[in-house]
Amino acid sequence: MLTNSRLVIVFETGINQIGEPILKTKSFNNIKTGASNEQLKAVADALTQLQAWTPQKIERSNTYNLEA
Repeated sequence: MLTNSRLVIVFETGINQIGEPILKTKSFNNIKTGASNEQLKAVADALTQLQAWTPQKIERSNTYNLEA
């Protein structure tokens, strides 16, 4: 049974001294477990427009209870 969902957005905030991207992760906990992936993507798209950084990855992290 799905017990918890989290929305994770990874942003590129710059480049380090050796040319690798610097990444920052923003997590939004306690997302409604019934929310569809399309709904979460729409929210993530709206949130990324408010940021000065470039989004690199949008993820949904689910936690399940494996016991009956």
